[in-house]
Amino acid sequence: FISRGRNTSLLQKNITIPIIDVPYLYEEIYHSVKATGFPPGEVALVGFDKAFQIMNRFKDISGQDIQVIGPDSPATTENDILRELRPGTKALIGGFSVKRAARLHSLKNIPLMVDPCNVSLAIDSALNILTAMEHKDEYLSVISATVNRISSAVLNYDTAGNLLFSNEKAGLLFQEFNTEQIKELLFSDSAGDYISLERRRANIELKSVHSQERIIRIGSKNYIAEYLPVVVNKKVKSIVIIISSENSIQSAEKQLRLNQNARGYAAKKSFHNIIGGSPAIKNTIRLAEKYARSQSAVLITGETGTGKEIFAQSIHNRSSRAQEPFVAINCAALPDSLLESELFGYVKGAFTGANREGKMGIFELAHKGTVFLDEIGEMDLSVQAKLLRVLQEKEVCRLGDDRVIPVDIRIISATNKDLSELVREKAFREDLLYRLNVLELKLPPLRNRRGDIPLLIEAYLKKLNYPVHFREDAVSLLSFGSYPGNIRQLFNLLERIVTLAETDVISAGDLEGIVYGITAAKGNGAGCDMMETAM
Repeated sequence: FISRGRNTSLLQKNITIPIIDVPYLYEEIYHSVKATGFPPGEVALVGFDKAFQIMNRFKDISGQDIQVIGPDSPATTENDILRELRPGTKALIGGFSVKRAARLHSLKNIPLMVDPCNVSLAIDSALNILTAMEHKDEYLSVISATVNRISSAVLNYDTAGNLLFSNEKAGLLFQEFNTEQIKELLFSDSAGDYISLERRRANIELKSVHSQERIIRIGSKNYIAEYLPVVVNKKVKSIVIIISSENSIQSAEKQLRLNQNARGYAAKKSFHNIIGGSPAIKNTIRLAEKYARSQSAVLITGETGTGKEIFAQSIHNRSSRAQEPFVAINCAALPDSLLESELFGYVKGAFTGANREGKMGIFELAHKGTVFLDEIGEMDLSVQAKLLRVLQEKEVCRLGDDRVIPVDIRIISATNKDLSELVREKAFREDLLYRLNVLELKLPPLRNRRGDIPLLIEAYLKKLNYPVHFREDAVSLLSFGSYPGNIRQLFNLLERIVTLAETDVISAGDLEGIVYGITAAKGNGAGCDMMETAM
């Protein structure tokens, strides 16, 4: 509304929407007096409230001998004017009630003029308020839609204990409670020094402006309630309460851990971490890079310690799934029953000792990513059958559940055994082998790439920042070993040498007593055989 004078006061008392008050201007009074055509001494200004005040100030500032009358009310205007009007007055300036009094007393009436610029300013102000209100309504609509979509219950109370807002989740959570019961639950004395509820007066007293959390019990479940003060100009105006269930918090925490790779569900190695310049390792890397472009299953074979997991991680990181989880599990490290629950997960109550909330299996955790099954040859036949179903149907069923969950994963498996021989021995399913061995990657043993040993020694010392140096004769001697444990055995041997060495420059002679049989090897020229025996 746009109004002025007494109308503004009446509107403000009776309606809640914004009111724009058009102020009175001295220029308007001056032009109104001039429009009467009479001298100021023959003119009377009649006004209420603000109009009366500015008319008096105009009289004082202008110095004109003009009468100002302030009636007690519109109903008594005629009598008040008749009582106070000076003799010789010929014109009255005022509103509607003044016009009626002037007509009854045969006086000229001039309405108090309104400057068009003044009205324009009021209209501009109204439009600005309207625009701000539209933006506020839009903002509140967005907030309301957002708050109603979240999984937590949200309530907002003012400092008198009145509920200002609650979302749909709060309505569902407290549907069995009345208003007083909800306040008693949320603001009981057990809330600590943050807020308390005076039981008789049901009045919230905010004692701190710091957020606080507490556990509340609703029905048979525990919930986490977070109390957040709304502070405006350093004063607490209201409090927002966010209530989340324990299950939702645990689920969010689990997802956060996954996203942060807190359990290592990410491949950290890539092809540039593979050390070697021999033709054998270069050809293997080149083939693995081709496999990375495919979505097919890969079977990595090779002796122990040849770096099967590094190749698996490298293939994942070079593939289109690089931004998704890489979940690795050693099939030989877990008993068959535990391996099955780790692979497929389980629902709550699936077996004695199970997590009460159930557990997600690695196939679900690795959705859109890669699962690395190390030592696949150690997997029990019963688990192999379920793994085959996952590969065929692209779905998994948790233990104790009849609901299937679709998964999109790539399988990379590894073994140091001959799976074909295990198939002949009925220890490995032939149909599973066909599924796993779509693409085969054979890793060369260290004895077939002896030229890489100097590079591996250098890389090992650099990685661990050991302040030692191997002379050429020591490197040459170490290069003759057979290393049935391959790179892992070489690194273990280097750690022993560095730990026991008494000098930071290690020669072949310094290896005597550390690597058994070296002296004899140097003496009889049977270095290769003696090193094999020693290691």
